[in-house]
Amino acid sequence: MAKRRSKVQIDADQIIKKRLNELGEKIYNQAVRTSRRDTGVLQDTQNYRVKPDTTLTMAQVFYGKFNYPAGVTSGPKNALMISVLEHIPETTKIIVTDITDELLKNYTR
Repeated sequence: MAKRRSKVQIDADQIIKKRLNELGEKIYNQAVRTSRRDTGVLQDTQNYRVKPDTTLTMAQVFYGKFNYPAGVTSGPKNALMISVLEHIPETTKIIVTDITDELLKNYTR
């Protein structure tokens, strides 16, 4: 049987879900913009979703991890992964700050 969550846990999950949706949108927009455009299939198949509340899933066709970003012929491959690694630290800090503020709002004056 599933354990009931407290109001604080539900509020924290809502904050996480909101921020993960914003992160997914940022990553998606940057990855589509920087992916190579041969046939457009790679850009069309990039997608994200937040499910259930605290997990962000990014997806693209398999061959995307072997392609350099647009206009680049050396360095790291996979425009989607480059974008993910670029945006995660900032979003993690924002989520921690938002949850901390939510928890402390009843105790600060």
